[in-house]
Amino acid sequence: MVYTLKQFMPLITFVVPSIIISVILFVLLPTDWYLIFGFAVLIIMASFSYFMGIKGVLKEKDTETE
Repeated sequence: MVYTLKQFMPLITFVVPSIIISVILFVLLPTDWYLIFGFAVLIIMASFSYFMGIKGVLKEKDTETE
């Protein structure tokens, strides 16, 4: 299974702006650490589910070609 950058562009375009916006907001409006931790978990789990989706699609594609 070979992963390409093209497959991860939607994830990158979601994660990078989210992190930039959150850093700006957390610097301007200091909040509880629970909110920061929750947001970090959200980004990590979104990335994990996207990766698992790509992995599942590629695995299914490989079995169809055989």
